[in-house]
Amino acid sequence: MASRTLQGPVGAHGHQERRGSVRVPLIRHCPYEISKFPVEGSVELRKGLTLSLNISTGGMLLLMPWVPKEKQVFDVQAPSLTSEETRSGVVEVCWTREVPVGTDPGTNLVGVKFLFEVHA
Repeated sequence: MASRTLQGPVGAHGHQERRGSVRVPLIRHCPYEISKFPVEGSVELRKGLTLSLNISTGGMLLLMPWVPKEKQVFDVQAPSLTSEETRSGVVEVCWTREVPVGTDPGTNLVGVKFLFEVHA
């Protein structure tokens, strides 16, 4: 599986900071749903749980058991920065990095940005 990697360790001297806002550590399960259109006229839905590691007003860092494609768009139930509630939002994958864990296939860090929030 090919994944895009960040250049240099996070926080390293000379590493270009792309964040527009402060990230807050926030570890929570986040349900997600991805729609795929493998054949014209058909839709596949992939549902699951991911784990948020941190969040900002612009995006989140997720821990996922598979590698989504860069620029993949999907729905996620994201935690709120201001309360215990969750919000339904649409995110876009900005980057991925595989994190080898034991002998199982790698777990993946996935950086996403919020495209818009769905209000009930």
